[in-house]
Amino acid sequence: MNGFLKTLAGHRMPIPPIWMMRQAGRYLKEYRDVRETTPNFISFCLNPEKASNVTIQPITRFGFDAAIIFSDILMVPWALDRNVRFKPNHGPMLDPLTDAASLDDALLANVVVKLAPVADAITRTRSLLREDTALIGFAGAPWTVMTYMLEGGSSKDFNISRQMLWNDPAGFNKIMDIVTQATIEFLSLQAHAGADALMLFDSWASAVPSWHRDAIVNKPAAIIISALRARGISQPVIGFPKGIGEGILPYVDQVGVDALGLDHGMDIRWAHKNLPINLPVQGNLDPISLLSGDDAMLANIDDILEVFAERPHIFNLGHGITPATPIANVTKMIAHVRQAG
Repeated sequence: MNGFLKTLAGHRMPIPPIWMMRQAGRYLKEYRDVRETTPNFISFCLNPEKASNVTIQPITRFGFDAAIIFSDILMVPWALDRNVRFKPNHGPMLDPLTDAASLDDALLANVVVKLAPVADAITRTRSLLREDTALIGFAGAPWTVMTYMLEGGSSKDFNISRQMLWNDPAGFNKIMDIVTQATIEFLSLQAHAGADALMLFDSWASAVPSWHRDAIVNKPAAIIISALRARGISQPVIGFPKGIGEGILPYVDQVGVDALGLDHGMDIRWAHKNLPINLPVQGNLDPISLLSGDDAMLANIDDILEVFAERPHIFNLGHGITPATPIANVTKMIAHVRQAG
């Protein structure tokens, strides 16, 4: 068992394992070179050979302790026939879901078949990675995925999603149930294909009104993990409910995650003081600090390592690395973490 998986099992490592969210991405020239060979992003995600290739690129270059399969949280809406496409300089676009009746739960029967190429990419990647490098599978949490489906893409205020949450709870819950079941199927597929750990990204959890948080953020995540365990899937699950502040405490209490990802807005001293001491945490360097890579970044790294020295800790960013990040600064970050450790 490598250091990443040992940490998820509750062990404190002398040097914290390290990986980065979006580590297979546009900041790497080798990624851009492969990406240019496939004009359609969904087709890129569904090409097992290319997805495996770019998954391994940051491992080859940096020697991270874990790889994360190259995929996207919008693969579930794509499998549910929401016409997901990516427009250059704009981002994801979907056919907006205007009511629950427009989403047929019969589509669930095809999710595993449509997403089988992701499983193939995982199996291929796991066979190519060294045993001491873990492989992470992932999915978006239901609320975050639903916002793209309801809004028709990205959003600043999630106005349409929140209106449905307040004004049509029955319709909202029907969509939530379908997305939750599709997410269970997608994560199960990845676990059976060879993923060593799973991660649930609730990137827009901060947009959920606090009064609804237990029902919209915590309960669906708990249902997903419970269903995985009922199927005999034992891989550890990392939860990442970005931006919910003090809401991480009931999240941890109710959901049953094996580890918690912390965003860069989280007060790490408060988190360390209030979270169970044996709970592994992951995070939480601001990805923007990597643009300069200066002494302030190094001081922040030292602070994170010091605060979490007495608990299982995986060093990571507080969100995904940005495309403009210089390669040299990533190398500098990794070296500093490992030397400090």
